[in-house]
Amino acid sequence: MRKYKLFGLVIESDIDFLQLMLADQNDSNDVVTVHAGKISEIVDKELEGESVNYKVGLEFSCFRNSYGYYVINGGNEIIYESKEGVDLEAIKAFILGYCIAMLLLHKRTLSIHCSAVCDDNSDNDGAILITGESGAGKSSLTRKLIECGYKVMSDDIAAIKKVTLDGEEKCLVYPAFPYQKLCRNEVEKRSFDSDEIIYINEDKDKFLVPLKDTFIKEPRKLKGMIFLTVCDEKEINVQRLSGIMQLMALKQNLFLRKFYGDWQKDPEILQLCLQISEKCPVYLIKRPKEGDTLSEIAEKVKTLF
Repeated sequence: MRKYKLFGLVIESDIDFLQLMLADQNDSNDVVTVHAGKISEIVDKELEGESVNYKVGLEFSCFRNSYGYYVINGGNEIIYESKEGVDLEAIKAFILGYCIAMLLLHKRTLSIHCSAVCDDNSDNDGAILITGESGAGKSSLTRKLIECGYKVMSDDIAAIKKVTLDGEEKCLVYPAFPYQKLCRNEVEKRSFDSDEIIYINEDKDKFLVPLKDTFIKEPRKLKGMIFLTVCDEKEINVQRLSGIMQLMALKQNLFLRKFYGDWQKDPEILQLCLQISEKCPVYLIKRPKEGDTLSEIAEKVKTLF
């Protein structure tokens, strides 16, 4: 079994995750076990009569797809079973995505579909979440902010947990792994070492690009959120969201938002979303369809937080 670090957890796994940070083999703090098991009958029974191929709960979750079967138990175990002839690389992608998100839910930690960046040179350092519509330029904006001196905590998923420190309630963002996902056109724009980037097939032509010294390994307080979208306007438009819109922006970017179920209406989860959104100012940034406005948007982000 190998040990890795992810979202403040120690992942003890029977398969390799090359993109994850290694953990000390003696580290026994908040260990999550990932291992193979015969679970297809269990999952099929759990989903018998259901119109969907998943069940998300606060203590037990499971799902199945064309690659395999997955069970997530009590916030401390992920079991997988691949279907015959399936490449294990495909299974890994679902473990680090949906399985981890379901496990975090068991631990009352929200997984947000976003990038998380920090300005360590600022007196008011903290994590800024970069969210938005598909194709709006989230990864490109994250890369531009890196070029402006920002550092990255996560790409694709950020884990946010409400904690009490020194008698004060705070929301912390926990780091993922030191790689960023970029599409081929973004990779080709820059001079990356071909020996260091990793090709991944997630139904899109993407690569994992190492972040190296631009990666932050420790948790940071939640500073705010950017929601990026494309519009027909000729200039960049920035709007501060408030009240129910601020809460909805957070809920609509939950990584598990498409996994409909009672968990979404659970009072504990609703309260957690409300408490975190109250500490997360949200700015809607509309960018024009035409032209390269990333540098201008990056400068605006600097002034918002």
